[in-house]
Amino acid sequence: MSAISLLLLVAGCLLAVSGAVFCGEIAAALLIGRRPGIEAPPAAVRARLAVVVPAHDEERHLAATLRSVRAQLREGDRVVVVADNCTDGTAAIAAEAGAEVVVRTDAAKCGKGYALDAGIRFLERAPPEIVVFVDADCQLGPGTLDVLAATAGATARPTQACYLILAGAGGRRDTTVAAFAQVVKNRIRPLGLQALGLPCQLAGSGMAFPWPLIATLELASGDIVEDLTLGLACAAAGRAPVYCAEALVVSEFPTSRQAAALQRQRWQQGHLRLMAGALAPLLTGLIRRDRHLVALVLDLMVPPLTLLLAADMILATFGAGLVLAGGSGVPLTIGLVSLLGVTGAIVTAWLSERESLVPTRPVALLSYVASGLALTPRLLSTRPRHWIRTHRGDEP
Repeated sequence: MSAISLLLLVAGCLLAVSGAVFCGEIAAALLIGRRPGIEAPPAAVRARLAVVVPAHDEERHLAATLRSVRAQLREGDRVVVVADNCTDGTAAIAAEAGAEVVVRTDAAKCGKGYALDAGIRFLERAPPEIVVFVDADCQLGPGTLDVLAATAGATARPTQACYLILAGAGGRRDTTVAAFAQVVKNRIRPLGLQALGLPCQLAGSGMAFPWPLIATLELASGDIVEDLTLGLACAAAGRAPVYCAEALVVSEFPTSRQAAALQRQRWQQGHLRLMAGALAPLLTGLIRRDRHLVALVLDLMVPPLTLLLAADMILATFGAGLVLAGGSGVPLTIGLVSLLGVTGAIVTAWLSERESLVPTRPVALLSYVASGLALTPRLLSTRPRHWIRTHRGDEP
């Protein structure tokens, strides 16, 4: 077997695993569906919680978020806003809304992880039973805090709400399709994992932790995908995250095309960086026979949809060239089967969600995939490791 054939075969096997995981998650979600969740207890017996809101220059969105949070607080609950390296009125707005405010100023250490750590260090003086992290531009669905607290308390594991990023009123066509991609990533795939009795990734907002766990985790970093890193750390510690479909947290994509593209690029670059280091935790999980850790790593090894489709297309193309040159047809077969399987899973998911989120014209989906393919060279050539705040389209 030639070196090219071997390289294509190895690449094909990796893509086959990613494609199989993706298709399996979609199938489990749509065929098995949601497992019964943990019912929220009466307010009198619910665990005391603190909601930590990391905020960097969020004066335009923070007040609405705090109203949504405070509407669900019970007696003894707290809300803490970490005004992190702010240059606007974020801290003043938080104080006016009745939140406890932590002002953190350290230009050398920028990033959401540092803000989360500052919030936890502040709570150490009088720790709650449960800590919930909510981003400063999010809204909570009815009963979200109650069911998150109940699930995290009952399982003693991190609990992830269904976190959706919506296109918003009058959203562009590509943003609407991006919202569908988020539904696949943050609702359908986690639901499939839950149906199989497996953990999910953390999504960055709507995350609940029992205090004894969160107090021991290393949060202070400028990692651009701190949520995925944190989820792997929890799984490695034997506390893999639990998906809670009954809890809902929503935000909106930036209205600016440039801001949305930069946000997408940042997420995908961070994901690829973690994929590159996935071998060590995978081996750890296999040695321990820890199916939760193995499942989480395999889920992480599914690249962003456009990259997965691009990789399958490239493999099929080179596989066809190999066949024409008289070589093995195995890489071509793997590429075509994976491409057809992933495409079929996406179409099936699209059909299940089209009425609520996705435009009726499939051309929008094709346009989104094409834009993702165009982004691929930039993803591979520049790899920032540190957090960058997403600019919202309604900001000056």
